[in-house]
Amino acid sequence: MIVAQVRRLIAHAILNRTIRKALVVDPLSARLLIEKIEPRPRWPDALAGWIAVLAGVAIGVAGVLSAAAERAEALQLAAVSLALGVAILSYAWWVERATPRH
Repeated sequence: MIVAQVRRLIAHAILNRTIRKALVVDPLSARLLIEKIEPRPRWPDALAGWIAVLAGVAIGVAGVLSAAAERAEALQLAAVSLALGVAILSYAWWVERATPRH
């Protein structure tokens, strides 16, 4: 996911620089470049949320099956991971809902 995000960042930086130059030289051609900007894919946000949720479940199961001394810490870590995953999934859902369809 990190590699994909870095690649997209570099591609957008190059495209944005090209659009700025096109606006100065030929404003009509900039419209064609602006249409090439792809909408941001939503899957990385949701994927990160699902990974955090599944990690929380796995840590929780491991905590329940572990020794009593380690159980409390594992369950706390699982709760934090679950809360983080649910927050990320809620954010991804909210952004997807608020984004107009083309």
